[in-house]
Amino acid sequence: MVAEMVPGNGALTCIGQGGDGILQLEDIALHVLTPDVDILESVMGMLVPPCSVAAPGTEVQWRLKVEERRMVMRDDEGVSQGRLFVELPYGGRRLAVVGLDEGVLRLVAVYRRGALPAVMEVDAWQRVTRLLVAAGDGVGLRWADYLARVFFASRLLGLGWRMLHASAVAIGGRALVFLAGRHGGKSTLAHRAVRELGARFLADDLVLIGQDGTVIGWPTRVAVPAHLASGAVGRRERRVVDGVVRERVLFTPAQHRAALGVEYSPPVPLGAVVIVDGRSAAGTGVRAEPADARTLGRAVAGAMEVPQQLLYVSDPLGLMGGPRLADQAAASVPSDGPLTGVPAAVLRLAVEQLPQAPIWQALDGIVPGTERR
Repeated sequence: MVAEMVPGNGALTCIGQGGDGILQLEDIALHVLTPDVDILESVMGMLVPPCSVAAPGTEVQWRLKVEERRMVMRDDEGVSQGRLFVELPYGGRRLAVVGLDEGVLRLVAVYRRGALPAVMEVDAWQRVTRLLVAAGDGVGLRWADYLARVFFASRLLGLGWRMLHASAVAIGGRALVFLAGRHGGKSTLAHRAVRELGARFLADDLVLIGQDGTVIGWPTRVAVPAHLASGAVGRRERRVVDGVVRERVLFTPAQHRAALGVEYSPPVPLGAVVIVDGRSAAGTGVRAEPADARTLGRAVAGAMEVPQQLLYVSDPLGLMGGPRLADQAAASVPSDGPLTGVPAAVLRLAVEQLPQAPIWQALDGIVPGTERR
């Protein structure tokens, strides 16, 4: 069995019977096994990059086995009977512990209301998690992506990495990180940078920052402003935020690459930071100025307040053998900012101006890489 992934486009070619591939991020490796090549492509395509496909024989810390089986439970039946019940952020994903037999923890999982249940079996002794889904259940297969993300993110967080509510792109091999409040324009800036600056995409919502300044994009979904979606077909979302209508097209990372041909970036060193401030910018045009240490510190502190997101990528039930939440919290104690020591700017404009404003012109000379090509 041979599995190859071309970095940046998510194309996986498998030769042989069944699916068998090893995902690697930093020095952490996960072995994904399934009898169905299409399932392997689905799981691995969601996480590449930032992950890469490792060579056969790489030492792995955990295995994820994905199988399709005939399921007889009705929706929510297993969840309602579980003794321990956990509801995850985003879409009402639910997990329930329903048994512990000979050291194997058994759970029932419902990805969203109305979906078929899936079964997870966690064997910590053998360091393997089995995901059993109903045949043809594409929604249930999304649990595989969740489990893989839990595997990597929980270990990185346990090693002292930080998760930030931010967007980021890679320009010239370095990360340009955008910080803004909720609905503050992070997605628009990232997607404009891809289209207008030739940047490679990292994430438009969540990024991981290492203690050495390495930036990893961690998109669980991608929300492209409708005017930048180029007519691509996806789930549309329309909201009114502070009197402004926001229309976005939602994709999984794999759908995003396929539908828009966006090139994703592997992990890169931190290059620069842009802080979006639209609180008092209405009617004042677009202005940019260097950010002082205090302003940057406040913006970073706000971006690190991501309790829901941390729960989503942590491993509180030990599903993938990850460190406990307490261990992850202890690892993030260092107070020095993860985004210090690089050029930083404050971009002042009203949020409704973001789609068309000359933002790169304003940042030119302050933030490297923002020159229009």
